[in-house]
Amino acid sequence: METRANYLMIGGFILGALALIFMFVFWVANIAGGGNRYEIVFDSSVAGLTTGSRVGFNGIKVGEVQSFALDPQDARKVRVVISVSDNTPIREDSLATIKSMGLAGGSGVEISAGSPDSPLLVATDDNPIPTIEAAPMAGAGIFDAAPAALNTANAFIKRLDALIAANEQQITSTMKNVEEVTTMLESQNDEIEQAIIDFRSGAEDFRQITAKLDKNLDELSLEAKKGMQDFSAAMQQARRTAATMDRVLRKFEANPASFLFGGSRPGTAQRR
Repeated sequence: METRANYLMIGGFILGALALIFMFVFWVANIAGGGNRYEIVFDSSVAGLTTGSRVGFNGIKVGEVQSFALDPQDARKVRVVISVSDNTPIREDSLATIKSMGLAGGSGVEISAGSPDSPLLVATDDNPIPTIEAAPMAGAGIFDAAPAALNTANAFIKRLDALIAANEQQITSTMKNVEEVTTMLESQNDEIEQAIIDFRSGAEDFRQITAKLDKNLDELSLEAKKGMQDFSAAMQQARRTAATMDRVLRKFEANPASFLFGGSRPGTAQRR
């Protein structure tokens, strides 16, 4: 009987210890780690997150990650459950992002404050674990597109290799022709240099001829200008001569006798 009583005491002690451990774990998970639990559904990888990862709110640690699992309906999504202190003002428009911890290693969850006029995100009977919306990850599109870009690059390289293989003979012939032309140009280096010198000399001669033509044109322009001035003076003299002739003709037409014999003879003849 005494042995049986000892077994009962030991069994009761073990059960009591297990109950205490269970209560401690429950307290850590639901009280010490935060009074409220939220769920976040990420549409991309959550690499670096582990159970116990830091949960921050405006840069301040307010809780930790409790668990995470794949979405049973869409394996591309990951459901992360976090616990935060019950005085954390998480609102309906708050957003959750995965943030690298830098030199400390790993990743954590960062929650934005949201707008002050947005209602607080609280649990209900129908939704005991509210869902915080995940913000679009800035680098997700780039990393998702990387495999497609690599496949495209590989396909391009394969097509380039096939094109070179199909035209290997033509490419070899072209390279040979280029080499021959280069060799010929090297052998004719002296002639090419002399041709360049002749070209420069011809350009200098052309420049001198152009300068002379410009000078002759300037002299011709001065002579032409002087000739125009002389012509203008001659025209002015001709206009004055024409005006004088016009006055003479008018006097002659008005009184030819007076114009030819003078003004006294007609009067004298009349008095007689």
